[in-house]
Amino acid sequence: MGAPRFVFYAVNGLGLGHVTRLVSIARALRRLSPGCEVLFLTSSEADHVIYREGFAAVKLPSKTIREHCGLRKGSYLKLAQTVTWNTISAFDPDVLVVDTYPTGSFEELLPVLRWRQKNVFVFREQRAEAAGSQLLQATLRLYDRILIPHESVSQVGPVPEPTKALAVGPILIRERHELPTRAQARKALGLPEEGTLLYASFGGGGDPEAARALTLTAQVARELPGVRLVVGAGPLWREPPPTLEGAVVLQGRYPALDFLPAFDAAVTAAGYNAVHELLYAGIPSVFVPFERMVDDQEKRAREVTAAGAGLDCTPLTREGLTRAVREILNPDVRQRLSAAARKKVERNGAEPAARALLELLA
Repeated sequence: MGAPRFVFYAVNGLGLGHVTRLVSIARALRRLSPGCEVLFLTSSEADHVIYREGFAAVKLPSKTIREHCGLRKGSYLKLAQTVTWNTISAFDPDVLVVDTYPTGSFEELLPVLRWRQKNVFVFREQRAEAAGSQLLQATLRLYDRILIPHESVSQVGPVPEPTKALAVGPILIRERHELPTRAQARKALGLPEEGTLLYASFGGGGDPEAARALTLTAQVARELPGVRLVVGAGPLWREPPPTLEGAVVLQGRYPALDFLPAFDAAVTAAGYNAVHELLYAGIPSVFVPFERMVDDQEKRAREVTAAGAGLDCTPLTREGLTRAVREILNPDVRQRLSAAARKKVERNGAEPAARALLELLA
């Protein structure tokens, strides 16, 4: 057998979670099997971050861009199906890896899952009604391996063939030894060596609620003497982020783990990647859950708070955020939360996930 070939399929979202998880696995896969061929097939508008990590990608227009540019739904579906099927057929992968949506964006993967390649699904925790849907459960039977990016298979709910499921732990794009020190991260960002820095970010930039959250956070930060706000404006921002008096804006920086150690505390959305990256880096954080159709951010924030590894700000109000930020900037609270955060996410599941892909071909 020649060098194995892998296709990673990532849909577009309001953030970069789908792309980041798959890039994380692909990086580990390349370390374990340097000669392997990897191709991404994605509708993410941040496909450039895939290239920056050293991988090729075939780009489809996202649903958001289709609506913005006036492409008819029928024309778009035919285009997306044709490109998806032809790309996978031409590349002829040994393994197809899919994240979160087992049928694809619009069920275009259903025929493909019956082709010759092995199929692997990355099954992140979802709302119970989504995880237990008849279509999702039926489609899971077409996969040869189901990777759970959590500590337990039970976190994703029912799985029709439990022997196929493997819990690998949170999947992250950097190993712990790759993280910079506080001083290194601040120098790379051009930030002062001393002083209290508060980081704020609310997703990759595709969420319309992010502007309100950032504005409230900036208002709170301005009331705190000696605190400087640094805003992470994700790669999906289509317009400049709102004007934030006194704040430093990091435009398009990715991935966050390359600079998170620079900060003393953070206020962020409670998405999968944001939460696990901040816990992994040991950054004391206030998590603001956003409403999502599939991802239960409220549940994730509650669990982190219950573990003593972070604070939950629900609902998002100026008064509630002020209380949470003041608490998290207390040195004793920061120390306690930081230790609990690192304990909650002690390891990176990217390499175990990559090993599982290679084991399918053994």
